[in-house]
Amino acid sequence: MAIQYGHTKLREFSNKMVTTKRLLVSLRMANFLHYKWIEEKIEGIQDELPAIKNRVGSQAEIVARKMAAETKSFVDYNRWKPSQFPYIEGITNRITELGIYYKRNVDESLEPLRATLTEVRRQLDGLDYYKNQFAEFYEHNQLSVGELPVCALPDVKVTGSDFLKNDKACGTLFVTNKRFIFVAEIGRVRRKMETIFDFPLVYLKSIEEDGRFRKRLVLKLKQGDVKISCTDQTKKVFPDYVEIARKFDRYIQTDMQRVRKLEQNEISISDVRLKIEGMVYSLLSTNQRPEEPVSRSRDPFQAPSWTQPTPGSYDIPIGSGYSSPDSFRRELEREVGRREPAGRYEPSYRTNASLDTLKRDAESIHGAIKETVHLLRDGRLVAEDFIRRYKDLMRNSYYTRREIERQSRDTREKLW
Repeated sequence: MAIQYGHTKLREFSNKMVTTKRLLVSLRMANFLHYKWIEEKIEGIQDELPAIKNRVGSQAEIVARKMAAETKSFVDYNRWKPSQFPYIEGITNRITELGIYYKRNVDESLEPLRATLTEVRRQLDGLDYYKNQFAEFYEHNQLSVGELPVCALPDVKVTGSDFLKNDKACGTLFVTNKRFIFVAEIGRVRRKMETIFDFPLVYLKSIEEDGRFRKRLVLKLKQGDVKISCTDQTKKVFPDYVEIARKFDRYIQTDMQRVRKLEQNEISISDVRLKIEGMVYSLLSTNQRPEEPVSRSRDPFQAPSWTQPTPGSYDIPIGSGYSSPDSFRRELEREVGRREPAGRYEPSYRTNASLDTLKRDAESIHGAIKETVHLLRDGRLVAEDFIRRYKDLMRNSYYTRREIERQSRDTREKLW
């Protein structure tokens, strides 16, 4: 149903939020402490999410009330009549429009938070990539006290140098807040990884470009120049990361307690889910629908007495004009009675429509119980939600069975 769209999107956003916070904590524990504003953005999302959650729930309640008003007396399709199909088609179109309107409002409410979370996740994915690249660095080098990783740029090739021994090596350039290290694979027969150069950042004077057609970066050091070739993306970001490494105190996150609080602060959306599921169940349930009184005995050849129509009733279009459902049923019974033989058998009782409705509800609840167990076994439903849903369904099943037994007993007593 369309009103479940709000809970579905809130659940998807909440799951992305949880994975993003877990990734942030793992990066902070690995000493990737730059971009301290990431915590501020996540805190801002957590502050706005309760208001968005309440807005989605309120909009779902408004839409559910409108749907209930539109579908009054038309939920039970077993009671539909062919003459009502044009009217039912109009109800279906209006319900569809309500669902589209609700989905659009949900998307508009979540769009600012989605944009912020997408930007945060993009930055964290970049840091996670550098974290994986630094695994190779730890195999051959160690960080000194107070030294923190900044970035790792792969596929860097040294094309020339005034003072390096291996001036044609290809490897990964690691940048920290104190130095930059180049680790590459050397050797023709027995190849091995080795540190080609390791210089403090203070030795780097400037970064320039050289070459007319094939641009190369030139690292101006105190000892001399080092020419490297790399991808266009590396050429673009390498000067920025060098600037970040030099001014790392502006970007570093020092409050680790703040990071742990972010991980512990979780906003549950179970209340919205339960609220929306209750609305869906009440919309689809036929227990509380008013039953139309049916007389025990009626002569099909006797014309019914005329009654003044109520001013609040609405008519359903039948044919070229308008007539009420009661008059249409009476006319149909008269037509059927004229065509049938006069001496047909008339039972002294009629089927209890309320009892039939309760039996259909019992079957629906039984199917919902099976579906709930299936969702739990597939892992698509957590234990807490399963217990709540299963408890509600079993309670409804118990009350429905009791009501069926009571009405069946009353029917038997009337017959005897």
